[in-house]
Amino acid sequence: MQITDPGQTRHRPVWALLGIVALMLGAAPEAVAADPKIQVVGDSVMTWNGRNAIPEVIARALGEPVDNNARAGARLTRSSLIARSVEAQFRRGSWDWVIVNGGANDLNRSCGCNRCDAEIAAMISADGQRGTWPDLVAGLRAGGAERVMIVGYYGPTGRGGRTDRCADELAIVDARLSQLAAAREGVFFVDADPVMGPRTPELFSSDLIHPNARGSAVIGAHVAEALSRLDPAR
Repeated sequence: MQITDPGQTRHRPVWALLGIVALMLGAAPEAVAADPKIQVVGDSVMTWNGRNAIPEVIARALGEPVDNNARAGARLTRSSLIARSVEAQFRRGSWDWVIVNGGANDLNRSCGCNRCDAEIAAMISADGQRGTWPDLVAGLRAGGAERVMIVGYYGPTGRGGRTDRCADELAIVDARLSQLAAAREGVFFVDADPVMGPRTPELFSSDLIHPNARGSAVIGAHVAEALSRLDPAR
């Protein structure tokens, strides 16, 4: 049972990643093998910025293809729009890694990020072992994921908006996801807070919710670094 150590990057200056970001944004896509071994599922954070979305940045950083099945509006919980659940995005098969995020849409739509204790508990219990998130992770492993990397949300903008309104609730969920990863073999958690938050307003889109292209590049580089550290063969 291992977990990415947020302390290794929490105190690294964001500018240390910005040089990598500049190169990534200007780089042409590399020629990579056609058989992806990394799959991404999740919400619009993983799709924002098109060819410069987080999974595309990860693919360029690692020099290998990434199968991105994330969809805008996706929730962890099932709804009448089953195709929008994170679970429904997952393609079963043999995967070295499945990278996953989610939960913000659930909290925003179910409780408006206000008095969400019941919704958070249903998503993931205080000990990180019960709820929609643990069930999702177990399903990904059973469906062929050798390892699962959960990507936490980034911090508030400090400028208002929905991201700031949900920040406290998402921080609780992220802390519980860290516990989940620490307790399960082959499951890892990487926190986006160290690289994007109120100290880096220039990394947010104008909607103050999603990362802009530079924000996606910073988060993507952060995730790729964690993947390389945990999987040195890549």
